[in-house]
Order: sequence, then C-alpha cells, then structure tokens
Amino acid sequence: MLHSMTGFGRGVSRMVPFSAQAELRSVNSRFLEIRLRGLADLPQLVQRCEAVLRERFSRGTLELSVRWEKDGVSRPKRLNVEAARSYQTSLRELTELLGASDGPQLGHLISLGVFEDEVPEPEALWSSLSLAVQGACDELAEARAAEGERLVAVLRRELETIDRLLREARRLAGEDGQGWEARVRERLQRLDVDADPGRLEVELALLAERGDVQEELDRIGSHMTRLADLLEGEGPVGRELEFLAQELGREANTVGAKARAEGLSRVAMDLRLTAERIREQARNVE
Repeated sequence: MLHSMTGFGRGVSRMVPFSAQAELRSVNSRFLEIRLRGLADLPQLVQRCEAVLRERFSRGTLELSVRWEKDGVSRPKRLNVEAARSYQTSLRELTELLGASDGPQLGHLISLGVFEDEVPEPEALWSSLSLAVQGACDELAEARAAEGERLVAVLRRELETIDRLLREARRLAGEDGQGWEARVRERLQRLDVDADPGRLEVELALLAERGDVQEELDRIGSHMTRLADLLEGEGPVGRELEFLAQELGREANTVGAKARAEGLSRVAMDLRLTAERIREQARNVE
C-alpha cells in the first residue's frame, strides 16, 4: 500500500505514577528528519523516541511533542534544600551588611529558584511514554495510509492520461514518418532543385534517423508500466516515483524536440505536463 508523508497522530497513556501524551505531525521531506520537544532534560528518552520513529517511518519530517505528568501534576517541582539554605545564609549576610531591618522571607527564596523541575528516572517514565509514542505512531500511520489511497487514485488517473497520449503519439509518429519524405521531395521539385539522387537518399536517411521517436516512446511505455507496478506494491516508493516522473518528462522533451509535425509537438507537451504533475504528487509519497 502506498503511503503519504503528511498526517497527524496522538497517543495517550495513563499509568501510575506517570501519564504521558504524545502528538506526532508529519510533512513532506526528501529524507527522514525528526524533531522532538518536551524531553530536553531526558536525552536517553530522546534517543529511544527517535529509534521508535525510525523503525516506523522511512521518509518525511516528523515533529514529536511530548507531555508527561506525575501523580496528576504536570512538570512537578522539588525543593532544593541545599540551595535554599545557601540562599538564606547569603540573604542574612546581605541584610547585616546593608543594615536592613527585614530578614529573608520565603518569597525571596522562592524567587531565587529553590524549587526546580523534578527529572524522573528515565526507565520509570519510559513505561508510560513508550505507549503514548506508539499510539501516536499508529494514528499517524493510519492517516498517511488514508492519504496514500487518495494519491493512488490521482496517480492512476494521470497514468491513464499518459497511456492515452502515448497511443496518440505513436499514431502521429507513424503518420509523420510516412509523409515527411514525400513532402521533402515535393518541395525540392517545387523549387526546381536538381539534387543528386545518391546524396538525397543519404540526407533523407539521416533526417529519418534524427526524427525517429520510437525509442523514446518505448521508454515512456516502459516507465509507465513500472509506475503502475509501484502503485500496486508495498513499502516506500516515493523516490522511485519521482525519478520515473523525471525520466518521463525528459523523454517527452526529446519527443518534442524531434517532432516535425505540430500535432506530435502538442502531444509531447501534454506528456511533459502530465509527467510534471506526477512528479509533484510523488513528492508527497513516502
């Protein structure tokens, strides 16, 4: 099944004493890029979260936001007793030095930061956090799969357009090949040019070779077949889809450059525009 790179997922875990919530967003990217918020004080858990995301996804920019609580309290604090005593001593010394009448109060100590964030043991928090992260991954994977189904429908319509244009290009190329030599001979006669027969045949053969687009059309057909196979396959295919769309556009450009008839030039332009639309959609595919 083809997957998109855009989506959102949320996971929640409620355990004792820790509960956790994870929100995971994904957008397009050429490679896999991970951004994580909420675990700045727990680098060990950052690494574990990144490992989970790398195992579940192969492409896209992923932004994971984490929040956790202990016993129902978000970002609990703890009293740094040593810091409080040190601050109190310093404030008393300052009071004596300045001859102030008021001594240090609790408000003074609190403003100095004697309460600091409580950093939990990584293993204790991970039991709950891992469930939340996996839940967010599950929801994101479902969202990316649903968007992938929509992309498959769009790409199949574009492949139908490619198939129709390819059949038209083959027909026009055959008609062009049959009529252009007669047009050259007719023009020479109209201009009353006495061309050397041997030299004329050589030049006509060279012109025929330069204007032959069958190889390009065959490669377009081959790329189209491979594209159709990828849409039915499994796993990450976005990069190959982009490459094939690029090659389709390149072959269409060559057909347009070689075309001698206006009709074939027009079809080649339509092929190139369709290939560009496929490439734009492929940038959304994992």
